[in-house]
Amino acid sequence: MIAIGKQRRLAARPQGPLRRVAPLPSPGGGNPARTEPPAPSILQALFELSPMGIALSDLPDARFMEFNEALLAMTGYSREELAALRFRDIIEPEFEPEVVRQRELLQAMGRYGPFEIELNHKQGQRVPVQLSGMRVMLPDGSQRLWSIIQNIEPRKRLEQQLRGEARTDRLTGLPNRVLLMERLQASVARTRVDPDHRFALLFLDFDRFKLVNDTLGHDTGDQLLRLIADRLREALRTTDLFGSRPGAPGPEREAGNLIARFGGDEFVVLLADVQGADEAGSVASRLLNIFSAPYWIKHQEIYSTASIGIVLADASYESAASVLRNADMAMYEAKRAGRATVAFFDQSMLTRVTRAVRVEEALRRAILLDQLSVVYQPIVNLETGEVSSAEALLRWLHPELGQVPPAEFIPIAEDSGLIVAIGEWVLRQACRQWRRWQDEDPARAPGVISVNLSRVQMSQGERLLERIAEVLDEEGMRAQQLQLEVTEREVMRDPQGARRLMDGLRAMGVQLAMDDFGTGTSSLGCLREYPFDVIKIDKSFIDDLSGSADMLAVIHAIVSVVENLGMVSVAEGIEQEVQVGILQSLGCRYGQGYYFARPVAGEQLLGAVRIAVGEG
Repeated sequence: MIAIGKQRRLAARPQGPLRRVAPLPSPGGGNPARTEPPAPSILQALFELSPMGIALSDLPDARFMEFNEALLAMTGYSREELAALRFRDIIEPEFEPEVVRQRELLQAMGRYGPFEIELNHKQGQRVPVQLSGMRVMLPDGSQRLWSIIQNIEPRKRLEQQLRGEARTDRLTGLPNRVLLMERLQASVARTRVDPDHRFALLFLDFDRFKLVNDTLGHDTGDQLLRLIADRLREALRTTDLFGSRPGAPGPEREAGNLIARFGGDEFVVLLADVQGADEAGSVASRLLNIFSAPYWIKHQEIYSTASIGIVLADASYESAASVLRNADMAMYEAKRAGRATVAFFDQSMLTRVTRAVRVEEALRRAILLDQLSVVYQPIVNLETGEVSSAEALLRWLHPELGQVPPAEFIPIAEDSGLIVAIGEWVLRQACRQWRRWQDEDPARAPGVISVNLSRVQMSQGERLLERIAEVLDEEGMRAQQLQLEVTEREVMRDPQGARRLMDGLRAMGVQLAMDDFGTGTSSLGCLREYPFDVIKIDKSFIDDLSGSADMLAVIHAIVSVVENLGMVSVAEGIEQEVQVGILQSLGCRYGQGYYFARPVAGEQLLGAVRIAVGEG
């Protein structure tokens, strides 16, 4: 009968191993064969006092049969209530696919888990747990499901906290780039599903922030970033909730807009639901107004306006990265337009950027491939027609791109840092050419060679002074025979640094010229504060000289101020003989322009000027 019973149980056994519940050995040790099982009260105490939930349920319904206090505490049910339920009654429905998979694992292997789900507490809250268990056979031959239920809510809270910290900028408390990209990708995905949906991305870069950081210290820079973040929060707290319009989908209404610090002094605003450019432009205009007000930090008034690039995104975008890239392009367009302004992205920007990338790649090889050259344009004494000096001008002829204009490649060289090596090369070439002129015809050779300085070169400070001294020494030139030209715009980028550099150059004996005078915003103050020798009046003034009485008066005033301050005036862009006569009558002493000679190669300059003056 025993054999028959055993065969019956084996025949009824489903696939997968079964576990028999055996008595626990005595903690006192000794011969296991003679060890008596613990008293039932001890086993029951271990079951009840376990800090993890334990349940014994029937198969296949998984209806609760036995369970401990820990499981009751997790679910909030009384013993009578839980005894009337099955496992699936307290599991959140969204986890049903995973429950089915684990049930198949139990059928095949005789065990399941561990896996994570959420239980439905009696009071409605969700309780994250980790489940594991096995199929067992009791001494009477019946099958049961033995389950261990571990409350992982503390661990989940910690994970959530860590995820939040990983998505939060520590300095400002705003969302960081990680969370921004997640939300941005979600917005892109929504436009792919709903082609009528639109959202906007605003990319903000703060003007003069590097100057604040470098001159006032990183502590001040950090405080400025925190104040910028505060203004952004206040500006977008309640007034731009386009995602909360009546009828907007629930998840989008909850998501709303996002302000994030992208990095450095760059911030991004995601407007989750906009109808068009007017809405995004309205927000950007208000932000410009908010950021135009000064900040008060460490008893100092600090200004840092914003340049804003905007992308209106629709179903044509396939990735968050492409939206962000285009917003960044638009922001740089705003900077080029004069800062503290807004620019909307359009495809022409992408074309220009693609061209700029190609130009930069080619420019890196231009010096090695001997594609760069220097041409020279004379500066003439308006009374005698003699050449007093010559300005060195950089040119680039590329075999595929053709003649690349300086206005295109010089800004690229500045942004990429290539201008440092290129500028030193131009300085050396110009000084060598000056030496050749002196050796060829010292009577007609320019007494001074003039070379332009870029903003990047100026930022080198002492390093630039050392390089200039080395070049002058190597070429056998006196410092007085070199003139360096800077624009007021470059001086005002870093007024204190520019003054230190200019004082150092003057101490060496190098002459200084302000180029493009009249195109800045505070030129008269710049004349008084900085040690210039020469002031070059911008071509835009000279163009209207013969046709405007007002412009005539302006030029007369400029020349008078310049000469009274002990400086020399040079008129740029002279193209007509009548302009020469008027400038002579106004007291302007020197001129430069196509009327005298176009920029030419060094070996052609002396002859070209002589012929031009003779024809004049």
